[in-house]
Amino acid sequence: MDAVPEGEVVACASRTPGKAERFAAECGVPAFYEGYEELLALPEVDAVYVATTHNFHHENVMMCLAQGKAVLCEKPLAVSADQAWEMINRAREKNLFLMEGMWTRFLPAIRQMKTWLDAGEIGALKMLRANFCIQAGFNPQGRLFNPDLAGGALLDAGIYPVSMASYVMGEQPETVKALADIGDTGVDEQSVYAFRYSGNRMALLSSAVTSGSENRVEISGTEGRIVIPALFLASEEVQLHRNNRESICMRLPHNGPQSFSYEIEAANRAIRAGETECAEMPLDESLAIAETMDRILADF
Repeated sequence: MDAVPEGEVVACASRTPGKAERFAAECGVPAFYEGYEELLALPEVDAVYVATTHNFHHENVMMCLAQGKAVLCEKPLAVSADQAWEMINRAREKNLFLMEGMWTRFLPAIRQMKTWLDAGEIGALKMLRANFCIQAGFNPQGRLFNPDLAGGALLDAGIYPVSMASYVMGEQPETVKALADIGDTGVDEQSVYAFRYSGNRMALLSSAVTSGSENRVEISGTEGRIVIPALFLASEEVQLHRNNRESICMRLPHNGPQSFSYEIEAANRAIRAGETECAEMPLDESLAIAETMDRILADF
């Protein structure tokens, strides 16, 4: 709880009996509540981090905004573009901070990747390949497989490569093609997505909850490529391979279990500056990503 010096954890809450109490004891949180109303009524609470399952994000964020609280909401911001629009519109109406918690975007290796891209180190961008596939134990009631909890590979794992594509390409695809393996519970257990962008750029993405992979990112251009190796969403390494030039491999360690602190620090800075969104993860982009996710789901 000391990872963000300029922030203080005041309380935590859960509707599941005993869960908030256990979390508070394990993490040294001074107060806990079974339910959200008492926490949101605390005047010392400036901002709320929503980390519930995807199906509750819309309800929980709207509740926080109604009580005048700034919100950092776990990815994906919502399970549909309609929900995302309502959340963003309400935050803007009330002049309150709202941000989608795509923590990977703030890691040092990912920021270095963006610096190389912006500097044109690999020439004209042509292709992005990214995947996030995990082999999770099958639990039809768990959040990964339960449709009532907005389960499925796309919403839980696929959001990472889809958001990465948005970050790298700087826009949403003109064309979306998707395939999915729908499991016994009715959610996509593995899925692949092919995107075409302006300028003849393309992306090939995949996600799964029933089979693992290396989970890397490779960005190819006319003059080289950038690689973020295994488990890109938590990587401490980024590589630059340029045509006819020596490759560069940078090790950029982050603070391990406290790596979420980077996005929290960004949200903290924005809130203290009186801003209502974060420049690194703007709301218009979160809405556009939600629209792309809708397009993928419609193609399953």
